[in-house]
Amino acid sequence: MPEIIRNPLLEEIDDPILARALIGSTEELAAATHPSFLENPGSPITWGAKDWEAMEAGREDLFDWSAVETQFDYDAFLRDGYAVLRGVMTPETIEAWTEAVQVGQRINDALLRADWKEIDWLALGRTEPDRFLSTDEIDRAIGGSQKAPQSTDEAGVLTLRINSVFCEYFPAGHVPYLMNVLTHPQMLALQRMCLDSDEIYFDHSQLLTRPPGYPGGNWHSHRIGGGYDDGTASLEVYRAQPNAILNLCYPQGFDADLDGGLKIVRGSHLFRDPERCRAPSDEEMEQGWLKDRLHPVTNEPLEIERLSLEPGSVCCCLSHAAHAVAPKAQDRSTRWCSLYCYKKPHETGEVQPPHAVPPVWAMKAQRGELPETLTRMFRHSFDRELTRHRKVFDDA
Repeated sequence: MPEIIRNPLLEEIDDPILARALIGSTEELAAATHPSFLENPGSPITWGAKDWEAMEAGREDLFDWSAVETQFDYDAFLRDGYAVLRGVMTPETIEAWTEAVQVGQRINDALLRADWKEIDWLALGRTEPDRFLSTDEIDRAIGGSQKAPQSTDEAGVLTLRINSVFCEYFPAGHVPYLMNVLTHPQMLALQRMCLDSDEIYFDHSQLLTRPPGYPGGNWHSHRIGGGYDDGTASLEVYRAQPNAILNLCYPQGFDADLDGGLKIVRGSHLFRDPERCRAPSDEEMEQGWLKDRLHPVTNEPLEIERLSLEPGSVCCCLSHAAHAVAPKAQDRSTRWCSLYCYKKPHETGEVQPPHAVPPVWAMKAQRGELPETLTRMFRHSFDRELTRHRKVFDDA
């Protein structure tokens, strides 16, 4: 089985097949990541200078910015580990964002239903898998996110994920509106507010579609790497470290009861404990990691909060914050969500490698084929000096 390398431009590549994929034209790799059977000719991976200019010229506000400024309090955000911005999307944004994530899900489902023998595996840097997903595996994955098996690359799923052939991983590479969001001045301004930094970098993005019958998501938190994932931190220490922000964007919102809603624990981020801050249910979380634990600043008991959000809402969540997802009842409609994650550099200027910039986009950035803003946000996917020669985002 071929080795999976998440940030190949940051490494010395010995595999001749993968090396070949990285020295060819970006057009060849782009064609392999967006095969014709996906029927998505407008994908941003095909864009030239005029297309990028048209996106810039056609931009409208994403948010009611006065509502964002009214609701966002940096000190509370740093203390709590998250900020909820309720109903801040404009009506036009709600409509366009909903349509965009639905288009992304249709593209994802088209890949699941396709004949994977038609994929140009060699152009993606590996030989064709000996087997593909079974009918049952495909059926379970249709209509949702993070459902295709991905613990190994036996069926080629990890290759398709890392290269964003799956639209759910880096959907901005497939859907123009979601690319607009990725580099929109208002989105970037929000990240600078949350990260308390003028300099920001892209880390990863996903569709988070939760269809009826979704069983819920386990309690967890996320690493930021670089030795900043263990031990309680003061507000001053936490503010100074190279944090990452999960922006969970809900154009249609959700209810608190059996609607695929977000659950979170205020203050849990300050413990920086992704290895142990895990549980399959609320009860086990309460009797385990949360038991007798107090907020390091307020001294209040840590408690599960079950959010309910109106359409057009965004939750900005620090990566270390404990969070989970409620089940989705069979009689509820699909919960639509897209995730954008950005991060800031260490005070030394060092930047952790990204969790997921697809190789073709890293290559395009390295070769000057993307707009300046996008190239700058992707720089840590190819610039070894910037990452201090770290290869993956959680290198110690």
